[in-house]
Amino acid sequence: MQGKKILIACNYFAPDNTIAAVRLTKIARYLHLQGYKVTILAEKKYSEIKDEILERDAEGIEVIWIENSCKGKNIVSMYKKIMTPIKNKRYDNLDNRIKINRKTGKYEFFPFEVAYPVIGSLDYLVELLRQYDLAKMARKQLEGHWEQNFLFTSYGGLFGYFIGKYIHKKNKSIIWIFDIRDSICRYKFTPKYVRWIAKNQERYVWREADCITAVSKGICERVSHKYRHKAYCVTNGYDKRDRLGIHVKERINGKLRFAYTGGMYGGLQDLSSFFCNIRVLIDENVIDVDRVEFLYAGKQSAYEVFRAQAKKYELENNCVYCGMLTRKDSLQLQMESDVLLVSSFDYQTEVGGVITGKALEYMSANKPIIAIINGDIEHSELAEIIRSGNLGCAYEESHAETDTKELYEYLKGKYKEFIGKGRLEHNPNEEVLLKFDYEYIGNNLLTIIESLDRDN
Repeated sequence: MQGKKILIACNYFAPDNTIAAVRLTKIARYLHLQGYKVTILAEKKYSEIKDEILERDAEGIEVIWIENSCKGKNIVSMYKKIMTPIKNKRYDNLDNRIKINRKTGKYEFFPFEVAYPVIGSLDYLVELLRQYDLAKMARKQLEGHWEQNFLFTSYGGLFGYFIGKYIHKKNKSIIWIFDIRDSICRYKFTPKYVRWIAKNQERYVWREADCITAVSKGICERVSHKYRHKAYCVTNGYDKRDRLGIHVKERINGKLRFAYTGGMYGGLQDLSSFFCNIRVLIDENVIDVDRVEFLYAGKQSAYEVFRAQAKKYELENNCVYCGMLTRKDSLQLQMESDVLLVSSFDYQTEVGGVITGKALEYMSANKPIIAIINGDIEHSELAEIIRSGNLGCAYEESHAETDTKELYEYLKGKYKEFIGKGRLEHNPNEEVLLKFDYEYIGNNLLTIIESLDRDN
């Protein structure tokens, strides 16, 4: 396979300071080390915060940066200027996002784009046009890259979809691998008036791509039966090298520190069950309210959602905002904490398949993890990973009665252990952890690619 060429098209790549950039950068690095000629076609972003760890991983890899046309930028800018005041009037009203799901008859929390489907649909269409414009600009940069052996396009972000569709039509000999981080048609995020567009895009990918890789088994199962033989599960993961050289500061206070790093999706990520159990333990005099703190790293607006969830249980004063951190600083915060929090959501309607990438990144911190999984899914993949890996505690809303008791006992035990020893023991199942190491994941992907090679 030495000398084989692969073009990777994606919206996020090093040094973008987001979890979405990690997967593609790690994959590109691994293929580069295996002798592939890797070329990246990625959206150029301008941000003061860069991920220096990913930037190091991308050394030696050719990257072609793409920007929107002036016309495309002006249209998006004008749209935002018109819509921002309209959206701001509604955005902070979280109560108006709790609506009845006609399929289940139950009240559920919906993100902004689904709670306000007209505005959400307009946003969707403008973003679709922006991504198409981005892909159109990329075509001008593709001269000399038609002799690729493989085309690896990443979704989310429709840039990869449009590039894949264009190149595959032009050159059928290129093996097209369509990679999915998030479902194209998403139950909680795709507004109803444009859902047909997303479904058509899904059907096109299932039919035309030579191979589909997805971050979870659940997403693979969304592929229609006719084409499911093309689908392979290639999860996100962790890289222990990312934590090398990170200095862990000595603890000053004697508080049990819980840390959450990442987004809140406007409140769809919901830690209420966690805060509720902490409140119960405080009221029962098991936990001293002055001996616990909840650290949050991310956007200020997301922190306000996090703090609002804690406030329902009179715990807002225990919340600490750490700011918008670089990934290196975020990894350091995780290592300086005692328990890592992750929130997710999964719904039976969509077969399931949500495995939050942040939970897998946590694996290399060697800290207990508490996962709160909301939605009606009965057996989520994330909960299975947490339990089989002995990584901590998983709470599933669908099993609220039993899982609340389990979470209560887990928190009670960890607090007593911390007060008694000043630290927490953590003994994960190394065999389970190994499956989420990016070197292991890279080997799996390489096996898939080699099985597709028509020249073998």
